[in-house]
Amino acid sequence: MITIHFKNQGQSLYEEIYEFIKNEIRLGNLKFNEKLPSKRGLAAHLAVSVNTIDSAYGQLVAEGYVKAIPKKGFFVCQIDAYLHGDEPIAADVKPLKIKENKKIKIDFSPNAIERNLFPYDTFRKIFKSTFNEYDLNLLKKPPIQGDLDLRKSLVKLLYRSRGVTCFEDQIIIGAGTDNLLQILGLIWGRDKGFVFENPVYLKAYKIVENMGNKVIPIDIDKKGIRIEPLKNLSNIAIYVTPSHQFPLGISMPIDRRIKLLNFSNKDEATYIIEDDYDSEFRYNEKPLPSLQSIDKNGRVIYIGTFSKSIAPSIRISYMVLPEPLLKIYLEICDEISSPVSSLEQKMIAEFIASGHFEKHVNKMRKVYKEKRMFLMDTLNQLKEKIAVTGENAGHHLLVQLKTGMTEEDMCERALKLGVKVYPISTYFINGVPEKYESMVLLGYGSLAYEEIDEGISILKKAWGI
Repeated sequence: MITIHFKNQGQSLYEEIYEFIKNEIRLGNLKFNEKLPSKRGLAAHLAVSVNTIDSAYGQLVAEGYVKAIPKKGFFVCQIDAYLHGDEPIAADVKPLKIKENKKIKIDFSPNAIERNLFPYDTFRKIFKSTFNEYDLNLLKKPPIQGDLDLRKSLVKLLYRSRGVTCFEDQIIIGAGTDNLLQILGLIWGRDKGFVFENPVYLKAYKIVENMGNKVIPIDIDKKGIRIEPLKNLSNIAIYVTPSHQFPLGISMPIDRRIKLLNFSNKDEATYIIEDDYDSEFRYNEKPLPSLQSIDKNGRVIYIGTFSKSIAPSIRISYMVLPEPLLKIYLEICDEISSPVSSLEQKMIAEFIASGHFEKHVNKMRKVYKEKRMFLMDTLNQLKEKIAVTGENAGHHLLVQLKTGMTEEDMCERALKLGVKVYPISTYFINGVPEKYESMVLLGYGSLAYEEIDEGISILKKAWGI
């Protein structure tokens, strides 16, 4: 008979009985095919109810430790040898700690934004008005393509700001560029090759590479991606950032855009993915119209996000699909679910529809332009030692040292003095061309004027200029 000394430490009686018998089986004290006491007999021996034993035995049967044979009783099951031995010891799992360099005083990150001017009050009001019990759709699973009000707001916004022409049914809401690329991967499968500008937008490049599709980097020139290397390729998706190439900051002129569109028209299986990265933030001229706005044959897939215009934490992206691809998407959409909560989508829809989004972008464009001018003025004092490019748009510019110091040394020496700058070599596939050597990225989006000034002073010491 099984004897158990109840510990009475918060567990119910049936749980203690279940745990005891389970461990006896795992330790090998109860052997394969050994019969357990009857429910009534064990209940009487332990002075508990039959229902308590029934619950314990039921749990053991459900987990496969014991099997019930009608009219015969309960018997120990065959358990693989690796479960035998001492009571398992909980693994000593420690939380993952991301290394943070506490010595960094000034971070010239190209991905950071100005946090102090985020419209907190506006979003607080929108949250209160959006999160209400009268919206019966709020707690439902979001529509596969995304919230209809958000898509309607985007149709108007994209037409006003970027010249994009589409219907709300063509828009797919996603959670970041990576999510949109994964959707395109489902539409096309792995046979589609992806062409990237070189230097590449590294995140997109890695996502596609991990999806299993062939990736083809093509070097860019001063007008953007070159057309000649494309001519022997077919069944491809050409990923471009024509408004503001990352990281070089090149804008694709109209003649190159037309050549790219003409190339895509020659093959029905060839499409252009237009990532309209940083398009809102041009400082010396008006924002360029999108590539999609001059596409008359449905060859351009337009994608964008709110990561720079609102905040990186707003994990909402959008994609405008040409109608042939939309039909395929709708055929496979049962395999896809919307990754963005209904509440967030409704809040951004209201932020756009109320006019607050465009006001915020206009305000931030002015703020970033003034920061850029301040940084440029500071760097111009060093123009005999450095060259500056990519300053017409976005949240960063490129600094090239004329003294011959390597990019690696530039980054390391700056970091030793508490300043972080970003290498350009990580964005190049197959090595950095000579004309881009000794070059780093300096972002200024999140920095105060005092930090910019101090950061450049430290870089002068680090680089000996």
